[in-house]
Amino acid sequence: MANELAATLKAIDLCRTLSGAELDAIAAIVETRNVAAGKDLFREGDPGDGLFLVISGEINVTKRAPAGEHLLARLGPGGVLGEMSLVTADARSATGRATVDSQVLHLPAARFRALLATDSVAAHKVVAAIAELLARRLATMNDVVLELSAKAGISAADVPSLGQTQKMIALHRKMQVWSF
Repeated sequence: MANELAATLKAIDLCRTLSGAELDAIAAIVETRNVAAGKDLFREGDPGDGLFLVISGEINVTKRAPAGEHLLARLGPGGVLGEMSLVTADARSATGRATVDSQVLHLPAARFRALLATDSVAAHKVVAAIAELLARRLATMNDVVLELSAKAGISAADVPSLGQTQKMIALHRKMQVWSF
C-alpha cells in the first residue's frame, strides 16, 4: 500500500522533487478519502486540518459572497487544495465540493508539522513546493485585480502618496472585491 501511495504522490506536481525515500515518508502520513458527488470535502470556516491532493474526480472550490457562492477553481487529478492549512492555523477560506465521485489524499496538518519538526527533507521540499504554488496563485490574483480595476476604471494612481503595497490595498478596498 505504501508503494502504491508513493507512486501516486510522485505523479503529483507538488511532490515532483521528492526522492523515493522522501515519497515514502509523506506516504506514511497521508490518508485516502473518497468523496461522493455533491458532498463537501470541507466548508468555508471549518478548521484547516490539512492539505488535499486530488487523485481522481473533480473538486470545485467556492467562496461565499452576498450574491451566493462563487466558483474560484475546478480541480481535477493532481490538483492541490487546502494548502494554507499547512502554513497557518486559520479557518478554511473556501469550500471544496466534489462534482463527481472523487478520491483525494489528505495530508493532515498535525502529522505534517510533526514531520517538519524532525527536520525532514521531505517536509521541507513540500513546504518549498507549497510556497511555489502560493506564489503562482498570488501572481494570478494580481492579474485578476488589475483586470477588474481596469474594467472598473480605477487605477493605483487614483490613490495619491502611498507606497505600491498600500496603493494595492486601497485599490482593493475601493473596488470592494472579495478576498480569496
